[in-house]
Amino acid sequence: MASASSAGRLCILACRQALRVPRMPRTQPIAWHAPTISRAFATSPRRLADEKAGQEGEDGDGDAYKTLDLKLMNKAFLDSVTPESLRQLDELAKNNGYTSVDEYLEATLRETPGWASEDRALEEDLFRDDAGEKPNKTSFWFDEDDPETNTEEHDEFDEDDITSMAHGKLDEIRDMRHYARLAIWEMPLLAKFAKPFVPPTEKQVLRWRYTTYMGESHPAEKKVVVQFAPDDLKLTPVQAEKLKKLAGPRYNPETELVKMSCESFEHQAQNKQYLINLVNDLITAAKDPKDTFADVPLDLRHHKIEPKPRFPKEWRLTEERKKELAEYRQKAAIADVKRAEEGLLVDGQKLIDNFLIQKLAEEQEKERVAELAAAVPRMGKATGGAARARR
Repeated sequence: MASASSAGRLCILACRQALRVPRMPRTQPIAWHAPTISRAFATSPRRLADEKAGQEGEDGDGDAYKTLDLKLMNKAFLDSVTPESLRQLDELAKNNGYTSVDEYLEATLRETPGWASEDRALEEDLFRDDAGEKPNKTSFWFDEDDPETNTEEHDEFDEDDITSMAHGKLDEIRDMRHYARLAIWEMPLLAKFAKPFVPPTEKQVLRWRYTTYMGESHPAEKKVVVQFAPDDLKLTPVQAEKLKKLAGPRYNPETELVKMSCESFEHQAQNKQYLINLVNDLITAAKDPKDTFADVPLDLRHHKIEPKPRFPKEWRLTEERKKELAEYRQKAAIADVKRAEEGLLVDGQKLIDNFLIQKLAEEQEKERVAELAAAVPRMGKATGGAARARR
């Protein structure tokens, strides 16, 4: 159903259009009257008509230019509007091909050439009255304590709401739940539109790549990329070599593909058509027998081939290599047994145990020496005291 403010705006504009004085035809003579009073430069014609109406009395034509109080008219309409009238306005908009009265009103103001600039200014005034004018803080009459000059809301946090970060988190959760609902309820419905994969034929030699942002507008969305192999164009070796030379740095010798892109135009279809024309021009130039570019070498300095490490063939564990390793391990085991019998085999665990025992004995010896060194001064002090007592 249409909103009451939109309906009121439409009715006010209709009243404003009805109050306009019709223009005089060019063939009709215009009587000139000498000005009787002087007025300021900033005085509008509407104000001048009101002044003339006040001077001439009731017989003047100032009533035709009488100013409209937008707020009073809008308030009067909102008081008298009914749901039935709003429903009729919705039906009127739908009959004219619009979904709402707002769209119908905007289209009428935008497309109808009969609307004057003052009507558009009136529409802006109506929107400004609905939204409310922002206070001018630099004005001399601005007062923060005066509610009429301060229209900002929620200046202070009254502990009655969550923070902006929490609101952002809630918006993120709403988006996730929205896409979760789409994935559960609407995505399975797309299965009936699925088509089996058909590999490209020999005639489809161009590979296209587009960029999309899922319905959102983005500057990179217009870019189109095309790839093709010169060997798939059914050219002779000389013509294919000439096409590679014409492609220049767009030719990749590793993949043997020519890659080109275009984003000069506003729409993807325009960029794609430009690339198609460019590929056709390359093929036409490559088939030109006047100059085959046989004396021009293929320049590949633009592409640096980096060596890729590969696993050595000698390290591969083949069946022969497995047999060699098994024989080597068997020979090593036999040699260890012979050394153990002759006593030449070193027991690593035994050496470690001996080393730990020797280290423990050294630590105990150091502790004993430290205790003796600490006990010697004590005995000296006691002997000196006994001698003094005997004296």
